[in-house]
Amino acid sequence: MVKVPYLSASRLKMAKDCPWQYQQKYDPPSDDAIALKWKGEHRDNAQAAKVGTNIHNALEEWRRPGGPKPTGKRLRELYEAENAKNEVDFDFYMDGKNMLKRWFDRRGKEPIKVVEVEMAFGSHRAPYVLKNGTPVFGFIDLVIEHEDGTIELIDYETQRAPMTQAEANSNVQAGIYLTVAREVWPDRPLRFSFDLTRYGVVTVVWDDERIADFANWLKAQYEWIKTMTDPKPSIGPGCQWCVYTEICPKAQELMQKGAWDLIAPSVEDVDLDEMLDELATIKASQAMLTKRKKSIDNFIKDEVFGRDKHPDECVEETDGWSVEWRESSSVTYIPSEVQQLVPPAVFGTMATISKSAVDRVLPVLPENVADAVKRSAIIKPSRRLIIKPKGRSDNDDGVKG
Repeated sequence: MVKVPYLSASRLKMAKDCPWQYQQKYDPPSDDAIALKWKGEHRDNAQAAKVGTNIHNALEEWRRPGGPKPTGKRLRELYEAENAKNEVDFDFYMDGKNMLKRWFDRRGKEPIKVVEVEMAFGSHRAPYVLKNGTPVFGFIDLVIEHEDGTIELIDYETQRAPMTQAEANSNVQAGIYLTVAREVWPDRPLRFSFDLTRYGVVTVVWDDERIADFANWLKAQYEWIKTMTDPKPSIGPGCQWCVYTEICPKAQELMQKGAWDLIAPSVEDVDLDEMLDELATIKASQAMLTKRKKSIDNFIKDEVFGRDKHPDECVEETDGWSVEWRESSSVTYIPSEVQQLVPPAVFGTMATISKSAVDRVLPVLPENVADAVKRSAIIKPSRRLIIKPKGRSDNDDGVKG
């Protein structure tokens, strides 16, 4: 039996993606698991994660009632203060600064009535228990009240990928927060919004029937996790971020095998079930090998050479290998400048614009311009394989091909 003191969106996702990882992190069965849990909790966060933390903390303090007037200057000062405590490289710092400026221009001047900032429901030791007996715990970044009495729960997100309305509508975090809010404010209209600081706001509105259905589903997930015995590791995209791979039997099996040992001589030699298992294994192996390659690259650059050394000094030889850290460069062009220099017909053959690049700027364009840009899109129908282990819902990530 695995301990389940409470559920959160991240805990539930981990339990469904890899029950074994959930046990290692939240109910560690060995000293090695305890040590790796500590390592995971104290490892240096990635630059993008630090930017997200700095923006989140700045917005939290900026929105707090009773403080100085929430001006753009005040928000910049708070971001600077957060960056001083949690410093990032210049490019990431500027990304966060520009993101906050665009957010303020888009959202910062709206008059709002703040109910609470960083509203906690429960705690690690004493979670909030829903009426159906399911313990949950979390923080709502911002709660505001509209003139018509509607309570809006807002969660700040700095992610680079835009979020679709369909993704938001089925989001577990939104479901947990709306379920708690329905019990806290039983007679108020409710809505939950992901405030994507890069893009804009995606809002979720559930009726009481959907909230009740979600609460029942969440209860079932809670009971399922509680009854897990001897959970097994599952391979998937998350393996590349997992701190437990060095004690994971499945990961070690993949590491010990050569790439060719994972692949059958011919696809005709295996049935479909084995073939899909092999495909999932290859995907996970690619992720873990990428993670390992990055670790080795960084060790050589930092420990063997040192990043302050001149390239001419960055040469080492062993009995079987030589390694150099050479200077190199990549070439890019500024699209707007090239467009001014070449004929339109020629430029049209040179450039394509990704959907993600367009999605990043749509929220800051005038509505008529944004609509025109959307109409200019060229949509090419395609099909892809979505492969997932049995038992996962349609909203779970699978192996995509």
